Amino acid sequence: MNNISTIIVVKDSPPYLFKTVNSVNDISKEIIIVDIGISKDIVNKLQKYKNVKIVNIKEDVPYVELIREKTKKFASCEYILLLDPDEIVQPKLKGIIKDNLEKYDYFKIPRKNIIFNRWIRYSRWWPDYQVRLFKKSQVTWPKIIHRQPKAEGKHFDIPPLEEFSLLHYNYKNLDEYFSKALRYAKNEALDFFNNDKILTFKETTRRAINEFISRYFAAFGYKDGIQGFILACFQMFYYFLVYFYYLELKKFKTEEKINEGEFFRLGLKETLYWKKSKTIKERLIKKIL
Repeated sequence: MNNISTIIVVKDSPPYLFKTVNSVNDISKEIIIVDIGISKDIVNKLQKYKNVKIVNIKEDVPYVELIREKTKKFASCEYILLLDPDEIVQPKLKGIIKDNLEKYDYFKIPRKNIIFNRWIRYSRWWPDYQVRLFKKSQVTWPKIIHRQPKAEGKHFDIPPLEEFSLLHYNYKNLDEYFSKALRYAKNEALDFFNNDKILTFKETTRRAINEFISRYFAAFGYKDGIQGFILACFQMFYYFLVYFYYLELKKFKTEEKINEGEFFRLGLKETLYWKKSKTIKERLIKKIL
């Protein structure tokens, strides 16, 4: 048995949970289910596994990064494998883990995202490297949404091949995307507000336009079909959601003057930034902007 504690934070009744558990059952000394609101039916089924331990956290957890670091204390093994309940460790990835576990302090694992019933191969969604397997003492998780951890020591980048990837059943449909986006945006806005960080319309616009152009054009998102276009649009609008929630927290009181023309100016600037070959005229325009 490998020296691995697998930790999965679970809420409600995620449809892929048991596929996730079964995918690591043979490489984990223990599988720790962190219960942040699981249904009783799921708890009863989990208790049938010999190496599953359920730990209950009785607090509101709007996003998992808030408790990532805390969950490490539940692990008895030197190595920790952190998974979401919609991520599956594929057989060949397990082979790499078994062959290399004791050689490295942490592993960067490619993640294959299935979104709207399609593997998103471009749009900056692949290889989507994640630090998920590591020595307990070598990685620290920040309490910031979607932020990668601070990792130290010797690491191994697992080759970005489909068979070596962590299979991630990401957004199933539009409702799931919107549900998560609203929750994440509210909490990101709250972080700005509570920590007296200023969020401006100009910065929001820059980030939003950068998101669309970099994903859809520079990262070939158009090769992901209509799903690639939809995702690029949604990822762009997400930054405006954060800004709008931020304004709501400030009672819509702001000294900043909203300049609608800024959107188009920054749009042209970002387009020229990501364009690989530029004419002399375009280089001059970029400098002026």
